[in-house]
Amino acid sequence: MTVAKNIFKARRRVTLSLLAVVGLAACATQPAPKYPELSYNHIPPIILGVAEIQIISANSATNTATGVKHVEAQMPTAPEAALRAWARDRLKANGVSGVAKFVIETASVTETDLKKTVGFKGLITKDQSHRYDSKVRATLKLEGVPRVTQAFAQAEVSRSQSIAEDATINEREQLWFNLTEATMKDFDPIMAQSIRKHLADFVR
Repeated sequence: MTVAKNIFKARRRVTLSLLAVVGLAACATQPAPKYPELSYNHIPPIILGVAEIQIISANSATNTATGVKHVEAQMPTAPEAALRAWARDRLKANGVSGVAKFVIETASVTETDLKKTVGFKGLITKDQSHRYDSKVRATLKLEGVPRVTQAFAQAEVSRSQSIAEDATINEREQLWFNLTEATMKDFDPIMAQSIRKHLADFVR
């Protein structure tokens, strides 16, 4: 009996140890991924004949409909931060007077609830649960330039991306980062073209 009890106790200790290991593994979470800082230093800068570049935020989140909410504050890189980085890296001053004001008018990402499949089919269907819509709009205007009363360039870009209902937090954040990055890739050539078209006399 003593031998049997000892064997039982030993097996019980092993079982408890295994359960403890499984419990620790279940509690472990995936490390949060690190996202690169969006930079535009690899693109030749747009040199303007002004004395100063100013970056101004006129962006404000507007009210949304039911089932729609702003998520910029949760994102690894919010659109406004990306626009600021773009202006800082791409716009350079090389003049003696005047100011080029880069005004961020819209820099938003909204989350919209999507309809899910109901009934028995819903049990075996993996739906897209949310759609994310990004929109950026900015104006570059010149002030204090001799013999110029009004000169400006504008660009506006929007993109959308949906996500599956079983997506992890890390997958959602990766989608947000990719969405901002793709939006800015669209924004760059449009704004550059607008500057060269409407502010051609001031591009060095």
